[in-house]
Amino acid sequence: MLDKADISISEVMKVFASYGQEAGYLVPTETGMDKGILDAHGSLRDFFKAKGIHDFDSQGQGGAYKKVIDVFLIEEGSIEEAKMSLYRPETKSGDPRLWIYGLPKYAAPFNLLAFLVLGEKVYVLNASNPKLLDGISTLISAPAIRREAPAIRREAPLASSKPVLKAAPLKELLQTQSDALDEIESTLVSKLQIISAKGFIDSLRSGDTGVGMTLETLLGIEANSNRAPDYFGIEIKAKRVTGRQNRATTRATLFSQVPDWDVSACRNGMAILNKHGYTDSETNRLQLYCTNSSTPNPQGLFLKVDENNGVLESLKNDNGTIEKVSSWRMENLRAQLEAKHKKTFWVKAKVRTSEAGAEQFHYFEVDKTESPLSSNLATLIEIGAVTMDYTLSQKSTGNSARDHGYLFKIHPANFDLLFPPSKSIKLS
Repeated sequence: MLDKADISISEVMKVFASYGQEAGYLVPTETGMDKGILDAHGSLRDFFKAKGIHDFDSQGQGGAYKKVIDVFLIEEGSIEEAKMSLYRPETKSGDPRLWIYGLPKYAAPFNLLAFLVLGEKVYVLNASNPKLLDGISTLISAPAIRREAPAIRREAPLASSKPVLKAAPLKELLQTQSDALDEIESTLVSKLQIISAKGFIDSLRSGDTGVGMTLETLLGIEANSNRAPDYFGIEIKAKRVTGRQNRATTRATLFSQVPDWDVSACRNGMAILNKHGYTDSETNRLQLYCTNSSTPNPQGLFLKVDENNGVLESLKNDNGTIEKVSSWRMENLRAQLEAKHKKTFWVKAKVRTSEAGAEQFHYFEVDKTESPLSSNLATLIEIGAVTMDYTLSQKSTGNSARDHGYLFKIHPANFDLLFPPSKSIKLS
């Protein structure tokens, strides 16, 4: 239901991500608001569980197991205390539900509700109310988002609420962490500065991977299949940039993750190739090289998050018939993202071609990021900001597949939705 929100969720995410915060999101429907029952969809349940707020999976069904917690509604000039119930009904399979007491006085159907967990408190923001979002944007020096004010029923104030804070403390709640470099980071920066001083350097490999492989070689990092960060806990990613603004033009690879074969329709890479691959006209080789996004690609392949089961599905639309291809548990994808990018140096490289026709790189700047906003991952996949590439081909000997990774990538324009504001370090 997030796609039904009356405001751009990606723009809202940028506001929170600009200060290193991730949020859970919910879009109430007209029926839900009238009945006082809202579905706690998969990504929101995962967010609550990850933040230690509530675990629906371990909750029993029925009123006896209902949990009621304090939440804080961010108003225009104050923060009001309210209650939120979390429960699973006895009917059907006990689909997780929640309700915020007094919500109809605070939000309207199809508004975007954002849940922030700061310290041990849960804050709720009606992101569709421009006055609220503008106020937070002003406090955190982020761009405001303009929308029409929602139609909200305001017959009476919240019966059980009372002001507990003024709006000013939000700036302190949302402030970023220190920018200081530790000893390992400083050593790596020094190495990169030496490389930068060399100016433009010939690529040691042709193709897209040349910019990263060349930098790793210059740093003395040997190529290997280890998925751990490259340099004493720091992941190093090099990216080509162009133009006056030195912006990346291609998707950045976040990580590679093999499907969870035990929950996949195709149980291995060769099964995917046999069923969904194509024969290359030049090599006569069976292969599958393509990008999967939230909308079908030319092969009919696309991604969809199954929120109820916490699974990412790679699906194929074959003339209206939807067929499952491979699957990943979202918890495993988030874990891999967190492990890979606990701390990352994104090294920018200017590009040119030498007189001899070789591609050359000048590594000139680093963007340092820490702790990705992993709770945003499912939403970013749903809106097409994060994609997955198949890189499969049949080996020349035997009936087996060669894969260069199931590559999860992010578009440059959406980078700040997953990574808090980076610290930029000039190398020259």
